[in-house]
Amino acid sequence: MKHFFTNLFNKIFSRGERDQSQDVSGASRNDAIGPRVLHDGSFDTSVGVDVVFIHGLRGSRVQTWSAGEYFWPKDFLSEDLENARIITWGYDANVANGFSYASRESIRGHAETLLRDLYRIRRSTTRPIIFVCHSLGGLVCKEALIIAAAYDKHQRHPNLAATYANTRGVIFLGTPHRGSETAALGQVLAKIAVLHQPNIQLLESLQVDSHTLERQREEFITISRSLSIVCVREELPTRIGMIVSEASASYDGFEIERGAIPADHVNMVKFRSKEDIGYERVLSWIQEMQG
Repeated sequence: MKHFFTNLFNKIFSRGERDQSQDVSGASRNDAIGPRVLHDGSFDTSVGVDVVFIHGLRGSRVQTWSAGEYFWPKDFLSEDLENARIITWGYDANVANGFSYASRESIRGHAETLLRDLYRIRRSTTRPIIFVCHSLGGLVCKEALIIAAAYDKHQRHPNLAATYANTRGVIFLGTPHRGSETAALGQVLAKIAVLHQPNIQLLESLQVDSHTLERQREEFITISRSLSIVCVREELPTRIGMIVSEASASYDGFEIERGAIPADHVNMVKFRSKEDIGYERVLSWIQEMQG
């Protein structure tokens, strides 16, 4: 029975999503943590933006956004957005890692690290920021903006507050704003994998209508009135069903644009060509936010 459930969970993810020991660049898992600049773009803030990619649960800063040999933020987006600086950010988002203890960091902890990393790489620039987030990455991004907005309001930590002040928009791809029915299954499977050490705190935050998500949803609605928001849902189920439901993939806020990509939860962020309808839609949303 243990092997049955473990295999079921693994079927959701491609090998690239499961194996976090290396990314396609050959870097170790520890080397895949933090920001990586894929394309410098223009330093002229009147035309340039920073596009920041944040991966999701059990993802990585390269593999999540890769389809075969194509790493589309670097291979496609850098050509279509020549003035944009493209950054992919990595963090330990494993529920259970068979080779070491899973990260015990909470969503808030990851969010605070994101703010510090962005300051370190951006320093004093006022270049606008557009976030592109998959799954759990959207929750990390929302928490980071909530923290930065509070700093901005109370005039504390101006270096970290600048992330909120400079954010132009967020594209949420399969983000469970109201939790995911599959999260409960994930917790069971992590416990079944007795040789692993699951991050229970992260799993609990993904439970449907958890207190963490309720609090975050209300606070983000308040601080995101001036931001361009796009909520994108997956149209196809995985082998165990839909991971993030249509209702969970969006929320009631101010002038939220809603969209969809004809793929399942994992493959909705993997594009093999510029003609992929998913890529065309993401590119269009970024261009609209860029202005």
